[in-house]
Amino acid sequence: MKLFTIGDSISQGFMSLAAARTDLCFSTLIAKSMGLQVGGEYFYPEWLMGGLPTNLEKILRRLEKKYGSDINGLDWLTILPTLEKILDEAEDYYERQGGSAQQPYPGGVEFFHNVAIQGFDVADSWMITPKICKYQIELSNQKGDGKPNFLGLPNAAFYRIALKVLNPSLNPIFDNYSQLDWLRHHASKTEGVENLILWLGSNNALGTVIGLEIYQTPNDLNATLKNPSQKPESFHEVREQWNLWHPKDFEAEYQELLDRVDTIMQGNKNPNWNVFIGTVPLVTIVPLAKGVGSTTEIDVPGDNKPSIYYKYYTYFPFEEDTVKNTGTLYLTLQDALYIDDCIRTYNKVIRELVKSKNSQHRQPRYHIVELADALQEIAFKRNAGQVKYDFPEYFNFVYPQVNTKYYHADTAGRLRQGGLFSLDGIHPSAIGQGLIAYEFLKKMAEVGVVNSVELDWKSIFSNDELYSQPITLMHEFYDNKEFVETIIKLFGRNPLARNTSITRRIG
Repeated sequence: MKLFTIGDSISQGFMSLAAARTDLCFSTLIAKSMGLQVGGEYFYPEWLMGGLPTNLEKILRRLEKKYGSDINGLDWLTILPTLEKILDEAEDYYERQGGSAQQPYPGGVEFFHNVAIQGFDVADSWMITPKICKYQIELSNQKGDGKPNFLGLPNAAFYRIALKVLNPSLNPIFDNYSQLDWLRHHASKTEGVENLILWLGSNNALGTVIGLEIYQTPNDLNATLKNPSQKPESFHEVREQWNLWHPKDFEAEYQELLDRVDTIMQGNKNPNWNVFIGTVPLVTIVPLAKGVGSTTEIDVPGDNKPSIYYKYYTYFPFEEDTVKNTGTLYLTLQDALYIDDCIRTYNKVIRELVKSKNSQHRQPRYHIVELADALQEIAFKRNAGQVKYDFPEYFNFVYPQVNTKYYHADTAGRLRQGGLFSLDGIHPSAIGQGLIAYEFLKKMAEVGVVNSVELDWKSIFSNDELYSQPITLMHEFYDNKEFVETIIKLFGRNPLARNTSITRRIG
């Protein structure tokens, strides 16, 4: 097997609140660059009906088709029924129809080469199995969460996604197969694994900017790593209470991850294996977490110039008055700094652990891809508009230019800002995925795995419909607070928010 991918939502191609476009994600682009036949030599799940749990782009495209570029006063009376109809399509398909937990993936597929799953933290790579997913889905059904409800999303979406990825055939033989079990299966029971992409860790901090609250692990391995979370009845309650890992807890879990991977790869039938490991991006740079209020320049060790931080971080597109008037829905500057300091420590841990692992081999087997540095260099506001990233040449004179600001297009269909993040303000767009592929390919070329870092940027930009076919209805996101709050409430029932209370806090 030439390429195998273990990761979370970014590696899965999660965009605009849905596991929807694995065909456009960076690992698929890398597979194509390596000359692999996509759909054969590199196979990934496809997600119908816009994907799980809900696709913001699909929602806005449908509203745009019905109402045009403006929603007038009378039209607002029919918005909720229209939105309900769109959401029902995905809810029905993934709870009761062809995409349900009782239906195997079409075509008798037993496995995918990309087993990335949105929402996965480091330890999920060996803790979550189809058995646990089935238990949690059934538990949710017993609670009545699977019944049709107004503006409802598919219940237990996190576990439904994981089940489809980890056991597409629903074969009981694979019910205890985690991401790492699949790696072991391919490394030792089939032809072996030549190149492994391993990128986990973002979800050990991402929940802080989704929920705008911090729930840190207790710096107690008996409560985190050593807890018997593999038991279906305890998993949900134990792991989902946290959204920020104490660096010591992160270190223990990442050490366990690398130990397990190394044991597997040493039994690999392919002797020429390499592992490419991504560092953890600073989650506070995502456009969903909008910086408002006064700014402060912070000198960060190792950076060439100060980083810009804001007084508050709230949900896009709210302003400072929302924070002042409600007293909720924000992180402080100190919160953002603390989160970033934790992540910087995570990456220091990753570098040290990788260095230690490589010292145990005759040649370097583990190769770090500094995605945290690259994405920070791209961040528009963090760098006060002075982006330091060295983009591929294609970007120099492509118009309109793209940046990391939240997506916006005018009523004439012209992109006004953004382009590197999808509509959820967290996950990369297709163009953003291309840049991640570019970073991985640079390291893979350095190691000698690929001969070129070139990508088909014309095709990437064309396939990114947020860029090539801008949404003319986007101004409603900026102009209508009630509309935005309705959309944001979806986060409160979203598996991205594994420990948040957004719905409660905004009504």
